[in-house]
Amino acid sequence: MGTRGLFFLFLLVVFSTGLVACTDASLEKLPDPPLPIPDNKLTVIGNVCTQPTESLEFPLRVIFLVDCSESMEVNDPPDPSGETGRERAVRETVENLFADEADVKVSVVRFSSESQPLTAVMNDDGQFESYFTDDLNFILTKIPVLGETDRTTNYIAALAEAYAEIRHELMHSDQEALALSTYQVIMITDGIPDVEGDEAAENSAENIMESVEAIMELGKIFHIGTIAVNTALISSGNPQVDNAATDLLQDMAEEGDGMFRAFDSGGDLNFLFVNLTALERVFTLKTLVVQNINALVKGDKVLPDSDGDGIEDGVELLIGTDPASPDSDGDGCRDGLEYRYRTSGMDPIDPGDCECLLPDYCYDENDNGLCDCGDEPEGSCCEDNDGDGLCDCIDADGDGICDPENYTDSDGDGLFDCEERYTGTNRRGPDTDGDGLVDFLEFNAGTSPDLHDVEDDYDWDSVSNGEEVKTGTDPHHKSETGRHDLAYIYKVWESSMIDGSTCYDFEVSNISLTEILGNDEYDNVSGPAGQGYHGSNRILVFLGEVPFDDLESYDRFRVACVEASFRFEGNYKNPPSGRVEITDSDFVNISEFDAEVHCIAPGDAQ
Repeated sequence: MGTRGLFFLFLLVVFSTGLVACTDASLEKLPDPPLPIPDNKLTVIGNVCTQPTESLEFPLRVIFLVDCSESMEVNDPPDPSGETGRERAVRETVENLFADEADVKVSVVRFSSESQPLTAVMNDDGQFESYFTDDLNFILTKIPVLGETDRTTNYIAALAEAYAEIRHELMHSDQEALALSTYQVIMITDGIPDVEGDEAAENSAENIMESVEAIMELGKIFHIGTIAVNTALISSGNPQVDNAATDLLQDMAEEGDGMFRAFDSGGDLNFLFVNLTALERVFTLKTLVVQNINALVKGDKVLPDSDGDGIEDGVELLIGTDPASPDSDGDGCRDGLEYRYRTSGMDPIDPGDCECLLPDYCYDENDNGLCDCGDEPEGSCCEDNDGDGLCDCIDADGDGICDPENYTDSDGDGLFDCEERYTGTNRRGPDTDGDGLVDFLEFNAGTSPDLHDVEDDYDWDSVSNGEEVKTGTDPHHKSETGRHDLAYIYKVWESSMIDGSTCYDFEVSNISLTEILGNDEYDNVSGPAGQGYHGSNRILVFLGEVPFDDLESYDRFRVACVEASFRFEGNYKNPPSGRVEITDSDFVNISEFDAEVHCIAPGDAQ
């Protein structure tokens, strides 16, 4: 073989070797195509205005503290008709107060050595309800008792009574009414305290001023619109006594932000010097919070919660609860609450542990098998199918479990009244701790609804608890991926003034939607604050207003609701634009909110 032949043989060997080397080499598999980025973000835009003052009720509460010591027989004797000046002044003032259809209630207290509330209200069972009443006829029947006199004058007893009555009324008032309320104390006397012994020491000027200060402190604690202590002196004709009484009563009125007037004995006693009108306050926006109640953020993940009960669907399937019902056992405590308190004896599938349902008795005196009220043409007021003497719970779908309609949520905060016994929250106020976050939002997020912890930072990520609840992130988890992936983005700005109302435009974006359980498997279940399965994400928009001159007041909450859907398959979203717009008319008072009525379905929002 010639030189050229050897050269071509060499090339053939090299080429063949190369082919073998390429064939035997392991080939890397091409990576799978990346999953499509889910298009599950929603933006809510809108305009809202604070409520005009004329649309609100301003409660007025008046306490008359009337001195009926023996000296009044001389200093305020009856007129020819038999009526004393103090009786007439109270009567005329009360009649004038009730001439208008305002929210006015009155308490009349007679005091001498002790205090005696005259107008306390009892229910039909004889149990105490309130110190204040709006029953004019009832008040008028009690006023003549003010003409009776006995013993001595005890200021401390009168002021302590006023303190107790105001505190009781405030603790049993709806939280949102407090900032609108006016409390006026009117004390009528004819001199300085004239008690002896230990009572004399108690009635020192220092203690009296401290008692007035304590009444005023109630106004600060409860953020009352107005509270005042007013005093009136009926002259005794003794300059030394009158001068001492004037000094003391003036100091009391000054400490109590009230007014003082002196009247001659037998003169025309009246309370025209006291401003007995309700204070109208202008409101401003304090809180705007958006929340998808069907999206639970746990760590860095957004998990579906189809019934909005505070437990993600996956956990519900594991523990045996119904992911489409917020209260699987129908006992009045939501699954999320019972599961959280499971180490304290509660069980979300045990209907006997919550003890919320208090059914009425079913009386059947004629033994015809029907509740007596069932004999009426209108039909039975209840049924007793199991014959246990108690009305059966409402079970419209016949699944053997009490429906949510059996339970009330008086303040609209998303917690049943009976649940609030366990959470320690106020069933008369949607925001127990006054931090601007509705109670059930805090409970679901794991912050405290009854302690002001919004400035705390449970996970040490330099983002406060309140900001995490507001932006829909987990306050117990320091995010590894960054809050920008999950946190809602708020933009709020003042836009206009309309007839005393301040209007705001807002935009809240980056709201995550989740995929809810399939519609074919589950029925709609109603519940508080929109909880319950309904086949879509419910996004609640909470608006909190406070008086512009007291930003620490309890919010008056209104709420709007929009619905949106998302499916991972096909990256389906409704509305497709990912934007919904709401207006001021879409907001309703939180205690009147009914998700089945007020939630706006996809496509219905502007």
